[in-house]
Amino acid sequence: LEGHTDSVYSLTLFQNDRLLASTSVDDTARLWDLDTNLQVGPPLQHENEVECAAFSTDGKLLSTACDDNNAYVWDIY
Repeated sequence: LEGHTDSVYSLTLFQNDRLLASTSVDDTARLWDLDTNLQVGPPLQHENEVECAAFSTDGKLLSTACDDNNAYVWDIY
């Protein structure tokens, strides 16, 4: 999967095994369709390095946390 411009911090797989979230030192989180191996939508831009992510149980939201102790919730659908 190509897209991040710096080291990847974490990978989080949604329970359907078809959607992956990645977080990175490049200040972004990205979503990936594992059926096509393509990025889904634009990068989720942050102001600092993104250390982790978690999907909501229904897969409609993604929460992310940065190294500056801020957390974000993204509506991904």
